[in-house]
Amino acid sequence: MRMPEILQGEARTRFLQGIAFGAVAAITIGFMWGGWVTGGTAKTMTAMAETDGRMSVLVPICVAQFTAADGAIAKFKAAGSYSKDNVISEYVKTVAATSMDYSFARACAAGVEAELSKMATKS
Repeated sequence: MRMPEILQGEARTRFLQGIAFGAVAAITIGFMWGGWVTGGTAKTMTAMAETDGRMSVLVPICVAQFTAADGAIAKFKAAGSYSKDNVISEYVKTVAATSMDYSFARACAAGVEAELSKMATKS
């Protein structure tokens, strides 16, 4: 069997160099502009999307529970901006079997601030 000319001598070298260059170019373009990600990045993105989805459901419930508590709004308004998440954690311990952590308390505090500004605008 006779080998094609493209796989003989100098042409073979150029052919293999072209394949290698094309592969490197495809990988570079794919990761930089094509949106390709590694497995670790994909897992991180999945975890962030899951957390964001959970927060979008739980924060309104947390805000409702907090505003329903006696004296909570007055204490929230009196607290400094750096300690509002602590006030939230004091009044709301769990929401739908999810315990209060720092990021959840911060998100809930932002929701309470938004709710209070809506109520102030209406009156």
